[in-house]
Amino acid sequence: MQRAAGHRGAGNKTALAEAFQRQIAAEVEALIGPQAVAQLDFEAIETAARRDALKVAAYAVAQWLNADHTDHAGPNLPCACGQPARYAGRHRKAIETALGAMTLECAYYHCATCERGYFPRDAALGIVATSLSPALTRMIRLVGAMVSFEEGAELLGELAGIGINAKQVERTAEALGAEITADERQRVAPSAEHDLAPTLYLGMDGDGVPMRAAELAGRQGKQPDGSAKTREAKLCTVWSAEGRDAKGTPMRDAGSITYSAAIESAASRDTDTAPSQFAQRVQREARRAPRPTRCRRDRPNHRLPRPPSQDLRGSAQVPRLSPDQSRPHALP
Repeated sequence: MQRAAGHRGAGNKTALAEAFQRQIAAEVEALIGPQAVAQLDFEAIETAARRDALKVAAYAVAQWLNADHTDHAGPNLPCACGQPARYAGRHRKAIETALGAMTLECAYYHCATCERGYFPRDAALGIVATSLSPALTRMIRLVGAMVSFEEGAELLGELAGIGINAKQVERTAEALGAEITADERQRVAPSAEHDLAPTLYLGMDGDGVPMRAAELAGRQGKQPDGSAKTREAKLCTVWSAEGRDAKGTPMRDAGSITYSAAIESAASRDTDTAPSQFAQRVQREARRAPRPTRCRRDRPNHRLPRPPSQDLRGSAQVPRLSPDQSRPHALP
């Protein structure tokens, strides 16, 4: 972000750091007081000091951002609808960050045509159409992917001192899922610097995942009454095995394996004109992932024996794809 002239230079950064350190030291001194070390509740001091330090940091960052008015780019800016949006002064926007709550004062532009407004600075800060900072969004997505939404909200409070409710964790995690779904369908071509291995291998598996009743309505299952308690999550994985160990045994190439998984149908009829949803996922994953160059053999003429079309572990050989079909991409 371009800074105003009054905020440029190392001197201003040093002054900000020194002021921040003095304020933190004052907060800690006020928190502990003159009592002896033997009388301290160290855990309580740690927790309170972290909380106060984050508050001071959030205030300092907000002050630094709000002092910069370079986001005012004239009386008009183009709106997403194509019409001009008029500058309507500096408005406040409350956001949640990894430091805590923060209130920003930014240039605001309003479009009379579509009756919508926006903050140009949102794009620079990564907070377009959201009240969560990028760092906090990443933290929420991480806990949302690893534990339940309720446990994720609790972990954020305990480990980071961030007060986010379970519903916010759920919404953020679901938004990430939608992004991954779109990315998985759109990014099929690989990067140009990778080549396909002569042979790729494919593995597939599935397992039942307990679901809410609303997700199972009308589905047949294995319960005595014919109802279902689970849906099958299906996984495909693709890898290469061009390398050998010291004994000449084929080895899975390090860094070559990728995965893709979803709860979607693998069923299809003979009369269907397109493969099932899961079959299409498998095709995309096989086309998308060229193997790293480190997986190539140093001796081009020293080739592995051609493996059988399918082994007892359910891994199938994938035919070599043309360069324009190459791929790598693994889900985040």
